[in-house]
Amino acid sequence: MKLKGSVLFSKIKKSLPKNVLFVEEISDVLDISSDAAYRRIKGKTLLTFEEGIELAKFYNISLNELYELKSDNFLMVRNNSYESTVNSLVQFYKDFSSYTKTFFKYKDVTVIYSAKDIPLYHFSTDSLYWKFRIYVLFNFLYKDDKDRVSFKDFKLKTSLVEVVDEFKSNFKKTNIIDLWEDTTINSSLYQVFYFFKTKLIQKEEAIQLCEDILNVVNEIEKSTANSYFNTENKGGFELYYSKLLNLNHTIFYKTKGRKALLVPYGSLSHMKIEDETVCNDVDLFLKRQLKFSEKISGDTNEVNRKLFFTSMYEKIKELKVEIKSRTMMSFK
Repeated sequence: MKLKGSVLFSKIKKSLPKNVLFVEEISDVLDISSDAAYRRIKGKTLLTFEEGIELAKFYNISLNELYELKSDNFLMVRNNSYESTVNSLVQFYKDFSSYTKTFFKYKDVTVIYSAKDIPLYHFSTDSLYWKFRIYVLFNFLYKDDKDRVSFKDFKLKTSLVEVVDEFKSNFKKTNIIDLWEDTTINSSLYQVFYFFKTKLIQKEEAIQLCEDILNVVNEIEKSTANSYFNTENKGGFELYYSKLLNLNHTIFYKTKGRKALLVPYGSLSHMKIEDETVCNDVDLFLKRQLKFSEKISGDTNEVNRKLFFTSMYEKIKELKVEIKSRTMMSFK
């Protein structure tokens, strides 16, 4: 089967914004010189099968689509799964950051996040709560009981902090729309209470974690009023309160020339879908969901925004009172 280089290049070019230099784009993806890329585009040098596969994978073009084969039930999905190690988590955030950057060539990148708990990009990596979320990931979801350590003995690698900071910086260059529900903050608070109750975190740590959540919710409230993050990037930010539908941590990237869906099925595993039909269906579904959700950010009713955040402040306060009132008895 001869590789249809001209058809492949035509499909790639149609998917790119007009301001992108096509020769330079192909040169970067294949890691070849501009002259070599030009010769392949013009058909003066044959595109190898390996190069064709690399381009098809990068731009999510299936062989069925390339050769116009019938594929009524075909869906191209990339499975990204990582082992339960710190090094794998570092790689996860590197890949996540790099993937986000591939959208920067398009104008007005929007990311819609269906938040089941407070997204980690809202938290500073020097906060105790951010460390706690990583601790939960490794010591609760993966490790055997005999391997678990207390929170105070849990150490973070500098390399992880650096790569997460880079990811947050890149992610916040997009226009982010957060979709929250009642359980979004409940999930974060329950994790703190559970680990306090099981004595894996101390009372002082639990109270500090509540303070961290309180501080970040306060910052989110400021961002919703301004409709942008208070950072040097000043990416757009909107917050919607979904009362009707449950959320599931899906992330939807949207531009005029490209759409993508990330569907999690584990703590560090997700399916990456860029199928046009599926993404258009998801886009339509999210538009409807936003329509039936309450907008908390921007020029919305300030009273509704106050009520929304006041309810969260009260939940945090209630948890702090509960933690302070508990005396963990010991029978030695």
